Amino acid sequence: MRKTEVIPVERDETVHGLIRKMRESVSPRIIIYSPTRVPFLRNEINLRLLKYYSEEEEKELVLVVKDRTVKKLAARLGMEIKEKLEAEKEEKPEVYQNHLPIELEEMAAEAVPVREEEVTLAATPFRGGRLLLALGVAGFSLLVGAFVLFRPRLNIIVHPATRDHMFRTVATVGINFGEREVLQGNLPLKIREKQDELSVSLATTGRKRVGHVSAKGNVFFINSGVNPIIVPKGTVVATKAGTKFVTTKPVVVPKKSTRYELGVPTGENYGQAEVEVEAVEKGTVGNVERQMITVIEGHLANTLHVINPERFTTGEDRLVPVVQEEDLRRAEVEAKRQVALRAEAVVNEMAEEGYLLLPELLTTEIGQVRAEQPVGTESSTLTVKVAYKIAAPLLSRTHLYKWLEHNMYQTLPSGFRPVTNEIACREVKAEGDLEAAKVNVLAVAKIRGQIDRDKVMRAVAGKSLPQAKEALTAFPEVGLVEFTGKHEVETVPKHSYQVRLIVPSER
Repeated sequence: MRKTEVIPVERDETVHGLIRKMRESVSPRIIIYSPTRVPFLRNEINLRLLKYYSEEEEKELVLVVKDRTVKKLAARLGMEIKEKLEAEKEEKPEVYQNHLPIELEEMAAEAVPVREEEVTLAATPFRGGRLLLALGVAGFSLLVGAFVLFRPRLNIIVHPATRDHMFRTVATVGINFGEREVLQGNLPLKIREKQDELSVSLATTGRKRVGHVSAKGNVFFINSGVNPIIVPKGTVVATKAGTKFVTTKPVVVPKKSTRYELGVPTGENYGQAEVEVEAVEKGTVGNVERQMITVIEGHLANTLHVINPERFTTGEDRLVPVVQEEDLRRAEVEAKRQVALRAEAVVNEMAEEGYLLLPELLTTEIGQVRAEQPVGTESSTLTVKVAYKIAAPLLSRTHLYKWLEHNMYQTLPSGFRPVTNEIACREVKAEGDLEAAKVNVLAVAKIRGQIDRDKVMRAVAGKSLPQAKEALTAFPEVGLVEFTGKHEVETVPKHSYQVRLIVPSER
């Protein structure tokens, strides 16, 4: 014969309390009895929980309720419903009333089973036996109800401790890892590249002298022939060292003549003509000493001679900037520095939504530096151009937080659980290359103490309220403890049914 246990629903009862009582019961058949309207039974989720745990414990669950709404919900969920407790008497089960004080449970254990009482009453000729039995059961129930109702009760409100849980983890990141390796600590990297060209200009430091004003002076052409000779403009004369000059205008050099004294020829006078010449190359190079210009280029050299009677002094030089090797080296160094600065400036632009940029692993490739002015060019500035490519490594936040969540649960202190799945990264540092780099992450998550009801009851049962409070606050998972209930309660009852444990943060 099946044993049945009746669990009455009290005013301050909760669905978790009912589930606990049902799971602690040794009877295979449970009757939940509620003669009044109970709000939490009107919740479909609560009814589903009752049904789920009854099936999990392999127990038959029967609802005896008056509330029509509860009946409709239970019927829709396929739960068994009875109108009255008296309807169960036909099967004559052995009924065990739950949640009675120990003294009353012992009294019930010593009582004669209901079936045997009924057989005995059927054999006696006294007609008022059934009435007396009903009166006895009613009185017994009143005594039990009064005992339970007026027994001292206590509410313990336990606020779980909430704090920040900081933990550090190290993972390996690389471009050759896959998504399946995340929980092994190998996180894949995504590479985003940017190519561009940079132009850098700087002032040259080289200086050299160049001709500024051409040297000018007069030369004499000497004709030793018997015919006058025309020296055209632009005729080139030079020194033996090769410094050249040109005539600035044409000139006629007369022929030679014979000198007579008393009708007797005494000598010859060569024909001479003076003309201005200008140095072909500007600068002081044309400032030649006297009698240095002696060479005539061309056919005139066969019949003419040339000489400068005075030193030339009008040639002038000036200093001009010029590109030299040192300028080119400085330009290369500056170009590389500018590329590094450009990489820092655009690094944030290369980040993508859902990804974390690792600047320590940023790589920059610099191409050949091209100078627009070769070494030796007269110029006050040197301009170089350089091509570069920036490779930015991106780490998926999804992969990172999956790894962090995996590590967070391994580092949680005993008695705590996460409040949410949110994890904040306080510090991310990478070291290595794109093939395989170590990433050190400092993360923080909100955690809350997980209150173990049985542990709480074992810690406080039978203790005074101050002692109980001191014992509970010694648990790291407990934040604040409050006691409410009847004022005459000074000691925590030893029976769990007299204590209601409330955990506000878990509701």
